[in-house]
Amino acid sequence: MYRFVLSLLLSMCAATALRAQEPPAEPPATPAAGAPALAGGRGAAATNEPQPYDKVITKEAKSKTGVFTVHELKDKYYYEIPKDQLNKEFLWNTQIAKTTEGVGYGGQELTDRVVRWELNGNKVHLRSIDYQVVADPKSPIAQAVRAANNDTIVMTFPVAAFSKEGAPVIDVTRLFSTDVPEFSARQRLNASAMDASRSYIERVSPYPENIEAVATVTYTRAQTPVAATPGAVIVAGGDAARQRHCGAAPQHGEASRKNHDAARLRRARRLLHAEPDRL
Repeated sequence: MYRFVLSLLLSMCAATALRAQEPPAEPPATPAAGAPALAGGRGAAATNEPQPYDKVITKEAKSKTGVFTVHELKDKYYYEIPKDQLNKEFLWNTQIAKTTEGVGYGGQELTDRVVRWELNGNKVHLRSIDYQVVADPKSPIAQAVRAANNDTIVMTFPVAAFSKEGAPVIDVTRLFSTDVPEFSARQRLNASAMDASRSYIERVSPYPENIEAVATVTYTRAQTPVAATPGAVIVAGGDAARQRHCGAAPQHGEASRKNHDAARLRRARRLLHAEPDRL
């Protein structure tokens, strides 16, 4: 099994709220204390009571104010979400910022979503909102449409602390340092897995109307070799790419990347099946 390495720069941008949305009449049930986290580490950690604000956001924290306040503390990042920004809709764009030959082009859009931050007790849910099917709220079918389009939870965060104004403070490090399928480039690049040991967050920058997060992410791509004949030469290579998640750029170069990969595979097969006296 040969591994091709893809190193990506990820930049996630949550734009300013699109419109306010009323909180659901019946909030989702909170999991029982001690319940296991969801698969992939997307559930909240073991239930802990919020701590005093000064215990979580210490004097060592580097804080920047924008649509949310972002606190950087060592290798962790915290969002302090104002109460008036909860249950509002935000546009979340994901782009490949930079890449290398063979894995697409820098600036191509990966995905865009409408999301909402929702406080539920001592947890904050990041929900993805789907507008593919809509109906007039006054129409008879509106209830059926709502029942068939429940907003999915992308990730749940335990509230680490509350500010004096009641704003929840949550640790969002794993949102940008783990492989979250809704924002991941793994499938686009035909990669097998994300290598967390070679991935890191570069920055999380708040602005008055948006937040931009930039991370370098390394993916590995396993390729099944063709059966080798005696004396065959096996060639394995590596690719590096940088990826960005922000803005709405059209996709370019997918056909070029696929053609490039196919050409590499044909060259590898010729080497694998070459006769020993010709190597």
